[in-house]
Amino acid sequence: MTQRIQVGIHGEGGAQIFVGSAAADGLCFSVVVCRSLSARVECTIPPAEGTWENTGERMLPVARPRYQKGYVRLRGQNWEVRFREDYLDGERRLRRRHRSVVLGSFRTKKEAQRAADAYLRPLNQGACRPRMDITLADFWSRYYQPEILPTLKVSTQKLYLSLFQVHLLPALGTRKLAEIQRLEVQRFVTLKQSAGYSPQTLAHFRNFLSALYSTALSWGMVSENPASGINLPVMERRREVRVLSAEEIQALLHTLPEPSRTIVLLGVATGLRIGEMLALRVMDVDLAGGLLFVRRAIYRGVMGSPKTKRGERRVPLASFVVRALESFLASRRVDSDLFFSSRAGTPLHDRNLFRRQVEPVLAKLGIRHFGWHSLRHTFRTIAGNRGVPVEVVQSVLGHTSMDTTMLYMHRDKEAERQAAEKVAEVLCPNVPKTEGLLRKGKTLIQ
Repeated sequence: MTQRIQVGIHGEGGAQIFVGSAAADGLCFSVVVCRSLSARVECTIPPAEGTWENTGERMLPVARPRYQKGYVRLRGQNWEVRFREDYLDGERRLRRRHRSVVLGSFRTKKEAQRAADAYLRPLNQGACRPRMDITLADFWSRYYQPEILPTLKVSTQKLYLSLFQVHLLPALGTRKLAEIQRLEVQRFVTLKQSAGYSPQTLAHFRNFLSALYSTALSWGMVSENPASGINLPVMERRREVRVLSAEEIQALLHTLPEPSRTIVLLGVATGLRIGEMLALRVMDVDLAGGLLFVRRAIYRGVMGSPKTKRGERRVPLASFVVRALESFLASRRVDSDLFFSSRAGTPLHDRNLFRRQVEPVLAKLGIRHFGWHSLRHTFRTIAGNRGVPVEVVQSVLGHTSMDTTMLYMHRDKEAERQAAEKVAEVLCPNVPKTEGLLRKGKTLIQ
C-alpha cells in the first residue's frame, strides 16, 4: 500500500516549500517549483522499490550531496583540513569516514580555508565518486587474478605474474589502490631504469599497471589511471642479436634433420615466429597459390591466437619454399592436421626440438649459438638490405608498430661498404675502389 502526500508551494519570487511528513526512511524527494502563486502536486511513494512515481514517470532516487566546509587546523608548520569522505569497503558497500589532507603553509586561517574550499569543491559538487578502500595487493589477489588473468594469453599471464610478484608487490603492494598517484608510478619506472632494466621491460611495467587500473576504472573502483602519461626511455636493444649469414644458413639446410630443416628454411624465408610455425595446420598452407595463412600460435604447448592484433595475416611464399614444403609433406609419415608435429601427431615443443636437433648440429659445424627468433631477425635484415620497403616487411612480420620492425633491422657490413663505394664513385670517379685495393693488399696512402 503506497502513501499519498501533499506538497504545497506558494509565495512570490523565492517560493517557500512545505513537504508533508511521511514514514519512508531513506527515500529522496524531488519537488518541482512552479511559477504560479499557488500550486498543488500529488505523488505516490512506493514502500520498498526505491523509486517514486509522478504522472506515470519513474525516477531513480538521487542522493543529495552534503555540503561541507571541513575543519581547518594548524598542525606544525602546515594547515590541514579534516572532512567526511564516502568510500567503498572490500565488499563494495558504501561507508563514510573522516579524512585529513595537508593543504600546505599559509599565513592565516582564512587563506587555509580558501584552499580547503577549493579542495572540497569537487566533493561538494558531487563530481567525486566513492573510492575503493583496497590495497593494490588485495585488488590483484581478490579481483584481477581470478577474474581477468585467466582471459589473457598464456604468455601474458606468466609475464604479469612475474612482474607483480617480483616488482610491483614489494614496491606498491601495500598502497591503497585509489591513492597511488602518477608521480609514484613515474618514480617506480625511473628507479627500475636506474637498476639497469631495458626499455622493453620498463614498457611492460607501465603497460601492466595501466591494464590493472583500466580494469579498476571500468569497475568504478578508482577515478583515474595513474599509469597513463608515464614517460619511458627511447626503445633500444641492449643484447646483441644473432643474424645468420648465407653460409651458415646453407650449412644448416644441408645438415639438419627434419622437421628442423624445413622450419629453419621457412623461418628465414618468411620471418614467422616459431610459435606460429609450430601452430600451422595443413589447411593453412596454400601451395598452389603460394600463400601461407597465420591464424594461431603455440606457446609452451598451449594453442592460442597470434601474439599481436596484426598477427593474423597472409604471407607469400617464394617458389623454392613451396617446393620444399611440398617435399616435406610428401615425405612425412605422420597422420596429423598439424603441418609440423611429433610422431604421435601432437604439437612440437620449441625448446625440446631445438635442444635435440639443432644444438648438436651447431656443435658439429662449429656455428655460433643462436635461437629460433634469430631466424626472424635474419629475414628482416636480408629484406631490409635488399631494399624491401619497411611497411611491406612490417606486414609480413605482423608487427603492430613500425618501430618494432626497425629494431629487427641489423647492419650488413658488405652492404655498408657497397653504399660507401657508390658515394665514392660520384665524388671521386678516378680513385680505385677500396674493395680492389684490399684484395691486392695495397693502401691508398703510400
